[in-house]
Amino acid sequence: MKRRGWTVTIIFAGIVFCLLFQKNVNDEESTSLNPSSEENGVAVESFIINTNDPPKDYSDAIQKAIDFCAAHKKEKVKFKANKKYVLQSGFTVKEGVKVEFGQNTVLEVQGDFRVMSVEKDAVITNGTIQIMSPSFQSEVISLKGTEQFDAANKTRIENMTLINKIRNYKGTALALYAKGPWHNISFVNFKNISIIGFKTGIQLKAENPQKGAYSWINANRFENITLDDCVHCIEIIGSMSIPNECSGNFFTGMQVQLTENTKQLLKIDGSHNKFEGMVWDVQRVEQQAPLIIFTSKTEKNKLNTNLGAQYVNDNGQNNEY
Repeated sequence: MKRRGWTVTIIFAGIVFCLLFQKNVNDEESTSLNPSSEENGVAVESFIINTNDPPKDYSDAIQKAIDFCAAHKKEKVKFKANKKYVLQSGFTVKEGVKVEFGQNTVLEVQGDFRVMSVEKDAVITNGTIQIMSPSFQSEVISLKGTEQFDAANKTRIENMTLINKIRNYKGTALALYAKGPWHNISFVNFKNISIIGFKTGIQLKAENPQKGAYSWINANRFENITLDDCVHCIEIIGSMSIPNECSGNFFTGMQVQLTENTKQLLKIDGSHNKFEGMVWDVQRVEQQAPLIIFTSKTEKNKLNTNLGAQYVNDNGQNNEY
């Protein structure tokens, strides 16, 4: 009886050990599938191979974190507050992923490349992107009409600072581009964005896709945008209507700081676009060309600033200023 009792005890202990071992294996597998301790997001640091030796380039870790979120339906990628992340190549914010920078998070760009491509339904909030390379002449944040941003999309970019720290006045801070059959960017919201020291602050460009097709950049909202010390502050390149329309884009609550480096505040194609805000220190601009141009491809645009009509060259139809 005693021997049988010990046998039962040993068998029971073996079963418990196996169950505990299997639990540990499952926990490890679960951890490997979910690098973050947060239920709905992951941290960039979870995708760094050697945590004891911080990388000189975080681009790969950032992209892997975004890809993981997209594949596993996680809500967001988180960056640490008060930390600098060096980039030597760009990354793409995938559809449905939110990139959330911490307080005083900085992406430091070293090289010439498109920094951030944004897909449909992506969200980017907070943070600063600093250009630190003299060779930089690309786009900082780029949206392409191939994504077909429409009224159902939830794309938002807000509370960002984009700054060319070396002040070589190259590159485009925010670029929207559409060329191709039914390529379009519409109903995207940009809010509380500061843009400093670029050749072009914001550019919207729709090109004719030919072969009877259309492309357009319409109905986007730019709210509380600050433009400081840019050569060309805002450019809209397209047409009043199809096949390459740029219409109904609203720029409201703008604050524009002009400097000796500024050549143009606005150069506009398209129709029914609206511009409202305050322009500072126009006397600093060396006035060799009109500060505001409505091209022959414009109609019914509205401009409401503190500048007088002497700063406007209007070649369009029924524009208001």
